[in-house]
Formats: sequence, structure tokens, C-alpha cells
Amino acid sequence: MNFNIHDFYDELNRLNVKYRLDAGQPDIPVDSRIIDALFDSLSKGETKYVSAGGIVELREMLAEIHGVQVDEVIIGPGSKLLVASQIHNAQSIGIVRPFWPSYFGISRHFNKKTVFFDARFEDKWIPSFTEMRDIDTLILNYPNNPTGIVLEKEILKSIVESAIDHNIKIVSDEVYRDITYNDKYCSILQFNYNNILFIHSFSKTFGMTGFRIAYAIGNKDIIKGIKKYLENTVTCIPMFIQRAAIKALEIKNEVTRYIRSIYLERLTKFRKSIDKSLYRYIVPDGAIYVFLSLDRLNISGVEMAYRLAKAGVGVFPGEAFGIKQPFIRVALTEPHIEAAVERINMIGEEL
Repeated sequence: MNFNIHDFYDELNRLNVKYRLDAGQPDIPVDSRIIDALFDSLSKGETKYVSAGGIVELREMLAEIHGVQVDEVIIGPGSKLLVASQIHNAQSIGIVRPFWPSYFGISRHFNKKTVFFDARFEDKWIPSFTEMRDIDTLILNYPNNPTGIVLEKEILKSIVESAIDHNIKIVSDEVYRDITYNDKYCSILQFNYNNILFIHSFSKTFGMTGFRIAYAIGNKDIIKGIKKYLENTVTCIPMFIQRAAIKALEIKNEVTRYIRSIYLERLTKFRKSIDKSLYRYIVPDGAIYVFLSLDRLNISGVEMAYRLAKAGVGVFPGEAFGIKQPFIRVALTEPHIEAAVERINMIGEEL
């Protein structure tokens, strides 16, 4: 399971594949009003250092949205570094498998002990949390990448209760919280537990992946620790990026309705087009992915990903997400989803 997702991404770029269902890169353009806000800030000369924790105006907006105090909010350069700040301070990390590759990559980079909690297709990707006493930090990611599932409130409640019993910090990476297809989603912020960190990003909702801006909410001591981490690494997030984020929040409801409708339409087309005699999957509750089982085809995820690449379709194999079973992750980031699925079906039929 040493598959390097970044090297394969570069290979897809080199091959110039026609249909990109690989990276979680929204193809929906950033709203022009957000771009205008960024340029307006630049034209005003807002290019100097600002506070490592983020400008007050942005933090105040986020505090009001989530019903927390301003000093419980911090701005970071994308969710990845916010997650890294917590892994850096931990001794033993709990990660649900399959996982977003960066969780394990960061943990390994910092030489941390990693405990995996496996989620299985047969259990509809609901993980089994055993031996939680062996960790001090648990990373959750729901709506999930790569499976698209959401943990219902009662399941999340039991996880929180176990975390309380064992004094485990919960880092909840909820970057896909605005992209859901039913009413199952429940945020970690709904629970009365002081040892949590909620993380959200502007990348998926607003398509602002290259802006590198996210935020976290937690108790004041956790936030102070993150601020020190940022002060000694990235210094601050540029003012003009944060001005763009403010504009994004101002139009959030409108943008969220729009992107949900697009991804739901693509998911519906995908489900109608995919050959169910060849591929199995759990219908996603949210996020922008479908995790396809290849167990009927006698081929590994890596082999399938390379075959599809040659056929002009980019996907990521399940091995990239830490599992041995044959899967591919399909991202709903392609407007011509039916044409891409036609090629996926074609390759499946050839096997």
C-alpha cells in the first residue's frame, strides 16, 4: 500500500486524460464576486502581514455562524495544516480506514504511532472503534472522503462518549459539510465536549482550492496552540485571501444551494449510467465521491486506475486510501459524467 497518489496525479496530467474524476478538485468556477473582493483588497494595498490567527472581521463572521466565541476561531492555510498542527502535538493517532491519504502521510512524517479503525464495505463503511484507549487523538472525516458516507448522530454520540471516557481529542475534518444529499449529517460541534477541534475549508464549497484558506473551532487553549504553530510556520494568511473568504461567507447560502444541485444531478446521472452488474457501491450521503467496488472484476484498484487512464478517464485506486480490497474512487468533478461512466463500463466489460 505504498501507492503515491501525487505521482499518479502527475501521470494523469502527463497523459492528458480527457475525463478527470480523480482529484477532489471542484470544476465549478469560483464565484466572480469572490474574485472581485480579492482584487479589490489588492488594489487597496492590503498586502502586508496580519495576525497569525486571522483578521477579526472574518473570525467574527465565523463565530456568529457557528455560535461560538471569537477567540475559539482561528484561520489557517487550508485544512491540511490545521490537521497537521494536532498530529504534531499528539503521541498516538487514530485514523479511520479507508482514509484521506494526508492523515496517514502527516502522521508518518511526524513519526507518530498510528492506530487504524477499519470501516468495511459490508458494514456500509461504518467503522468499528475498538481499543480507543490506545490513542490520544482521533481524526474523523464526515462526510467522508473517499466513501461519501455520513455517521448518524447516535453513532457520533457513542464515539464522543468513548472519547470522554478515555480523554481523547477528536479532530473532526468536516470540509464536505455543505455538500450533502440527505439529512443525516451531524457536526461534532453539536456535542458538549471540550476536547474537540472542528475544521472546515473554503476549498470544496466555494471551489477556492488554490486560495489555501480554512478555519478551525475549538476551546481557547487548543486555538492558542494552533496560533503558535502558525506563527512559527506560515506566519499568516494574506489579507486579500481573507477578504475573499469574507465575501464567500456573505454569499454562502446561494453558492451552497447551487453546488449541491450540480453534484446531486451528477450523482443521479452516475447512478443511472453505471453498470450495476459490474460495480457495487454504497450510495454516498455527501461529499463529491463514489467509492466503487471491483470485487466482481478480478482486478486491483491500481491496475484498474491505469487501464482507465489509458482509456482517457482519471480515477484514484482504493490502495491510495489505505485498503487492499479492489476499489476505485470516482469524483463527481466532471460535467460529462455519463460519457466518463460509459468508458468505465466499457473497461469493466472487457475484463
